[in-house]
Amino acid sequence: MGGKRLKNTGDAVVNSHMQSHLFWGVNSPLSAFTGVSLIVIASGQITSAVVCVFALLWVNSVTLFVSGIARKTLPEKGSEAVLVFVSSFAGFLFYFFLSIVSPFQAMESALCILLCPVFLAASGIYLRTREYDTPEMVTQAASEALVLGMLVLGLALIREPLGSGSVSLPGLGIIRFMREQPLALLNISSGALILLGYGTALYRNRRNQYTNQEDD
Repeated sequence: MGGKRLKNTGDAVVNSHMQSHLFWGVNSPLSAFTGVSLIVIASGQITSAVVCVFALLWVNSVTLFVSGIARKTLPEKGSEAVLVFVSSFAGFLFYFFLSIVSPFQAMESALCILLCPVFLAASGIYLRTREYDTPEMVTQAASEALVLGMLVLGLALIREPLGSGSVSLPGLGIIRFMREQPLALLNISSGALILLGYGTALYRNRRNQYTNQEDD
């Protein structure tokens, strides 16, 4: 009985670790399918993907920081609506600062920045980090934002060179290295969804292998 109880406890620990893992866990963007629209839209160009990474980090960190320091003053009912407003305001501030530095890039990335608060609300991080200390909340929020941001950037590094035959870099503009577009389908949303579908299938296959290794 004792050995069985220990085994059950070990399985519970493994399952808890698996569920909370930033990339392989149930709250990962490719597992929960949160942020799909942001991944598709922001991965069209490398420059937009880089802006998206910083926007996600800013919106998530600022929102959860405000949530942590104001948790005692926020009402139990309606607190999520207040934090949605806070995340939207954080997104507006990021857009405002970006428009000062690069107005053209701000216009190009406006939709991506607008979707960052949507991803934050869809991820359910408000409820999952309610009992955390403020530094832990900010760290968790920034980590989840970084995971999604790296997915966006990774997809952009595939889509733009193969779809457009060019690379866009912040401050340097577009550098074209091919006259023809090798895989023009990747330039449009349907091509991005196909590529994302293959990536998700590969992710889930590797996730199952990772789960089996954790169980062993």
